[in-house]
Amino acid sequence: MGLLMLADATPEMSAGALVIDAVRLMTERNVGSVAITDGRKCVGMFTERDLMRRVVCAGKDAQTTRVKDVMTSPVICVTDATSVAHAAELMRSHHIRHLAIVDGFGHLQGVVALRYLLYALMDDLEAKVGDLEGYLMADAPGG
Repeated sequence: MGLLMLADATPEMSAGALVIDAVRLMTERNVGSVAITDGRKCVGMFTERDLMRRVVCAGKDAQTTRVKDVMTSPVICVTDATSVAHAAELMRSHHIRHLAIVDGFGHLQGVVALRYLLYALMDDLEAKVGDLEGYLMADAPGG
């Protein structure tokens, strides 16, 4: 399964946008991040964590602060061919919850949230447990 199958419909905006506009967009779409793009390239990610740490806690005004001044950059990017396990490990090691998915040209294809990777990993583990239970409970030839 490709990572794009797990990706949110994460909104995009330019780095020059105001923080308040990013927050409104995140609220309207009910997502925790906005991909910050320059053309089709992902140059940053603005997340709820960025809002709390770099805007609210820092005492900045969301009405006048530009996203480029408070976004997370550079962005950790993977391709759709990246395994769910590897993507989850990247997120864990970098302490991030959103990962940009790009094509071979570095163009943004989508963003996957950690929770969706965890759901996929749990589904895979449940399937393996079911397979093991079936194997252990099956009668051997001659019974």
